[in-house]
Amino acid sequence: MRNNEDGFTMVEGLLSLSIAIIICVLLFPLLFKMLLNLIDGKNDLIASRLLYEHVEQQLPIKAPSYEIRTFRNIQYELSIEKNANDFWRACVKYAERQICHE
Repeated sequence: MRNNEDGFTMVEGLLSLSIAIIICVLLFPLLFKMLLNLIDGKNDLIASRLLYEHVEQQLPIKAPSYEIRTFRNIQYELSIEKNANDFWRACVKYAERQICHE
């Protein structure tokens, strides 16, 4: 009897280990993708905040302006200029991304 019980314990242990490995293989890529999205969202939020501050400093807007700010080793290029429709357009560029508002 004892021999049979040891066999079941070993099978249960291997089954539990294989299920844990499968879960890790499936969930770790999802976790890393979520972390990358979180970092991108944080950088977008910082960029929008810096753009808001730049526009707030220029109010009322009478002339185009350009400023470069560095925050947490990321360089943000802030600009305010008129577009083709003669509306003011505020943009921030950083790390090959650009966010603009009219």
